[in-house]
Amino acid sequence: MVLRKMIVLSLLLSFYAFALVLRLPEFDRKNGIKEVFVHDHGDRIEYTIVFWDEDHPRTLTDLLYDLYRFYKWGRFYDIETFFVYSDRIHFPDDFCDSETYFQLENLHNQAELALDQFEYFNSKPVVYVSTWNHMFSNKPLSGVSYLNYEVDSTTFGTRNDAERKYSWRKNMKLKLTLWLFFASLGSMLTTILLKNRSRVCVVFKGLTTVLIGTIAMLNAQGSEWLIFVGLIFSLMGDVFLEFNSFFVQGMLAFFTTHLLYTIAFLKLFGVSAWWIFALIYGIVLFQYVFLKNHLGKMRIPVLLYTVMIATMLSLSFAVLRHEIYYARTLIPTGATLFAFSDSYLAWDKFVKKLPLRNFMVLSTYFFGQLLIALSTVVI
Repeated sequence: MVLRKMIVLSLLLSFYAFALVLRLPEFDRKNGIKEVFVHDHGDRIEYTIVFWDEDHPRTLTDLLYDLYRFYKWGRFYDIETFFVYSDRIHFPDDFCDSETYFQLENLHNQAELALDQFEYFNSKPVVYVSTWNHMFSNKPLSGVSYLNYEVDSTTFGTRNDAERKYSWRKNMKLKLTLWLFFASLGSMLTTILLKNRSRVCVVFKGLTTVLIGTIAMLNAQGSEWLIFVGLIFSLMGDVFLEFNSFFVQGMLAFFTTHLLYTIAFLKLFGVSAWWIFALIYGIVLFQYVFLKNHLGKMRIPVLLYTVMIATMLSLSFAVLRHEIYYARTLIPTGATLFAFSDSYLAWDKFVKKLPLRNFMVLSTYFFGQLLIALSTVVI
């Protein structure tokens, strides 16, 4: 009996999942739809739409607004809900018959509209996203090009299920990830302050990588586990590089980290554009030309390491081919910081002592690793 009810519910929800079309302005595609939750309440179907983000029209205000939303709602994602009845659609507080997408007043409104008040596409009612904070309407904005989202892939669940998945306030794993984030920042700062002052810094250096690695471990799925394993080798490299006699071993450990990241990025996102490879290989190998006269017996190992860095960094930009909002920033930025840290360390070790060596190397290294680990949360 229970199985029969589950089958009937699945069929019913599958029918409703094809029952409407969402349209989002093309210029706001980066804040597009990440997931749609659908739930049958008997007399109505609940649609909960998860958007990657919502951007306030004013840049500075948007930054403050994001921080406010992250604190209040526990997420950067925007979540909106409406209900479809047999003859109408009910918008509880997310309807706006706006004049412009960037309207700032009179945004949250309640409305119930009969289905015959909507446009139809392929026999499905069309719901328009009418404002920057993803209010809905039955009418398009004048002169705006839209992207069609035919709701053909849904998750069974309510608004509460969406909040439990995307809000750190209702998701213990995300809450722990947030605490690990702040703990890693504190440990990173302690490492930098204690460097060359106390051997205790070795403990905090390792602890920082462990905290970052735990973020990846908590959130990794599929090929993302390669990032976690890469962080284990980074931990080994952190320890080795604290002792001059183990520099080669440390270099080998980080070579393995770059290799694992390279494979992860390739499996997750594919290959970057050719010009990205050309640009990055050109910059990195140009640097090697100046380094090689100072390397002695380390010429070949450093060349191989340089090629590995260039490959990892180039493939990190492959995410730009995909509409994965936060990862588009986290992964290339993290990989760039990681590569910069290695370059700064190489110049300091083989060419001449550079100013602020500890701060420049450690801050960019840890921030880079942290951003890469955080990408496992959002992909």
